[in-house]
Amino acid sequence: MSDPFKASDNQQTSVSGIARTDIDSADRSPMKPGKRVIRPWLLFSLLVVLVVLLTVRDDLRQNAAASSENAVRYFAFDMLGWSPRDVFVWRLRLAGLVDSPLGQQWTGAVERASEQPLRVGDQYRTSEAFADDQVEAHVYQVALERGEKLIWQLSRLDISGSRFYASLERQESNGQGWSTVTELDADGAIRGRAVSPSGDYRIVLQPELFARVEYSLAIAKGGSLPFPVEAASLRDIGSSFGAPRDGGAREHHGVDIFAKRGTPVRAVIDGHVRTDTGGIGGNHVWLSGGMLGLGGARYYYAHLDSFAIESGDTVNKGEILGYVGNTGNASTTPPHLHFGIYSGGPVDPAPFLKPEPVLPDR
Repeated sequence: MSDPFKASDNQQTSVSGIARTDIDSADRSPMKPGKRVIRPWLLFSLLVVLVVLLTVRDDLRQNAAASSENAVRYFAFDMLGWSPRDVFVWRLRLAGLVDSPLGQQWTGAVERASEQPLRVGDQYRTSEAFADDQVEAHVYQVALERGEKLIWQLSRLDISGSRFYASLERQESNGQGWSTVTELDADGAIRGRAVSPSGDYRIVLQPELFARVEYSLAIAKGGSLPFPVEAASLRDIGSSFGAPRDGGAREHHGVDIFAKRGTPVRAVIDGHVRTDTGGIGGNHVWLSGGMLGLGGARYYYAHLDSFAIESGDTVNKGEILGYVGNTGNASTTPPHLHFGIYSGGPVDPAPFLKPEPVLPDR
């Protein structure tokens, strides 16, 4: 219900001439003959052993190759923000095909598809195919609020060995261009991502040239946190984020979730807790994730009737922290939990608390 915050001279150290002479003399002192012979042969022997191991041990060779591939993928996708398609464009460029009519058609396929993307809502499922005599891309676009979670299941239905490029991308804040959030694997596993910031996101699918690909795709969006009040839901929120307070002098930096006095309130993440009593929040708890509770978002539970934990405790997600009440400046209102999220400032908790995403049935 309430916000806990309003909103010269340079000096150089030199070595004395005698000391420098001693150091220089030590540097020029001849290395022991044994070290001159042993060190190169030791390094050469280790190199030979490594080469032999990589030659005779398939598992080591595969691990080395996988590590190299992962390093390249991390550099390209995470550091440079490339999409898998960008890597293929570089392959076309090296082959001298990127400026050919066919290369231009392939590189422009996503832009053409983006002119009329398939916009999806809370749930979506489809099965589609790319023909080997056509050059096209498929784009599925969804609007997400900060704190919502997008989950997907992408499966490859054909058995060809052709490359299939799939990525989750976010539209830039200026509305110009898209950046890669993550590469998608077409292995049928269910994966997800809680998003920040709010905006348009899209899943982009495109096969390499002259490839026939069949796939199925399921998408769903919803909240990324469990509801903090037992047996409650969004319909129990009676005062939303940003509502005016004190005649408009300030805004409500959280949501008020109304429930019977004594209803358990639970931890929405694993983390560390700090309890306190008094002030406008009355009995309140700060829940923090990260190492030793440092870094990341902080979650604020206010107006509690009583605590179920002690300050300094480490708690697990779902553990009871306390019980709904109306302590602090909520003494004249029905019992409720004021729940706030702070991450570089107050954040609207409502998108985080939406029902969890569930993929549609086949």
